[in-house]
Amino acid sequence: MGTALLVIDIQTALIEAKPYAVDNCLSVWQKAITTCREKNIEVIYVRHNDDELLTGSRDWELYGAIAPEDGEKIFDKHYNSVFKETHLQAYLDSQAIERLIIIGMATNYCIDTTIKVAFELGYNVTVIKGGTTTFDDMKITAEQLVEYYENIWNGRFAQVVELENMLKED
Repeated sequence: MGTALLVIDIQTALIEAKPYAVDNCLSVWQKAITTCREKNIEVIYVRHNDDELLTGSRDWELYGAIAPEDGEKIFDKHYNSVFKETHLQAYLDSQAIERLIIIGMATNYCIDTTIKVAFELGYNVTVIKGGTTTFDDMKITAEQLVEYYENIWNGRFAQVVELENMLKED
């Protein structure tokens, strides 16, 4: 079964806005990306475009500390789902990728939507525990949101695993 790491919306403006546990997340993201590269697992980046993250702007750029290497794919999106009106699914199919490891932002929007759509499309989904982040949302803290969604996903839509276990088959 082919595996790919999806790195979702880790963009300059979002990181500079200091989401919950951003330093820990950056460490997890860097380790996940490095490990996948070392094991020849494809790393695929997804970048959000909207009125606040304007295509081509500094804010829109992928954050430097986790930037793609030459030849790594970048898919641009306009919706919470990485699959809606992108060519990602066709690309994954062309590469016989059946398992997705997911990291990135924002837990309660793009990550949640992507996990549930990937599940519906039949992918085996793994989420790295502590590998997603977001911002406080009205009366709910970002920390509570991350914990809540990891609980919802685990065993239903995905397996939520510690970084050290991300490459173990379920």
